[in-house]
Amino acid sequence: MATDLLNTGMGDEGRLKFILSCIDKNKPLYKTDIRFLESMTDQLEQKIERLKGNTDAKQKEKDSRTLISNKELDEIIDGKNAKSTEMYTPVRKKSSFLARLFSR
Repeated sequence: MATDLLNTGMGDEGRLKFILSCIDKNKPLYKTDIRFLESMTDQLEQKIERLKGNTDAKQKEKDSRTLISNKELDEIIDGKNAKSTEMYTPVRKKSSFLARLFSR
């Protein structure tokens, strides 16, 4: 995947070389790098289909392109909702400098 992208000139060359070096050294890839590869591969496949004259590629192109999946978006939203249901603790107003000075 990364080699194909590198050969076509798509994507960030430095990032693709880093990914290839991680693969060569049997190091785990970051999740963001995996998403990047998936996204760039989809774009490459769409360009190939467009060059072949396939009309389905044009429809896929209209679909939203994000580096994060719908499942991950749902988890983020659920996490935000869980935080908003936590007990609200009011913030104490800070008194002015003079009020603090004379209260002692």
